[in-house]
Amino acid sequence: MSISSTSSVSGIQAAFGMLGVSAHNIANVNTNGFKKQTSTLHEGENGGVTHTVGKSTDPGTLFQDGSGNMVESSNVDISEEIVSQIGAKHYLTANLNALKVANDVQKSLLDILV
Repeated sequence: MSISSTSSVSGIQAAFGMLGVSAHNIANVNTNGFKKQTSTLHEGENGGVTHTVGKSTDPGTLFQDGSGNMVESSNVDISEEIVSQIGAKHYLTANLNALKVANDVQKSLLDILV
């Protein structure tokens, strides 16, 4: 596999990782005390991308439950998650297109040589 293809595949995997983190956060938006996960992209080897998952320490909003106890809500912000998903979608689309172009170029070179 060529370096450009490897870079595109790592970018696709990173985009799916970002979508997974966002989906996990959205699934727990109503879980009291839940701390959202964060996605971070890093430069990998040979121009690739690696995805790491962290955990936010930001507090959620405090509210009083029915029995008078103070409870911390989730710190997930739906609008941030939507923006993250849109970014991951574009990241995925760009890497899929780059992979397609790399494959088309490789096919053209093989057609010339054969």
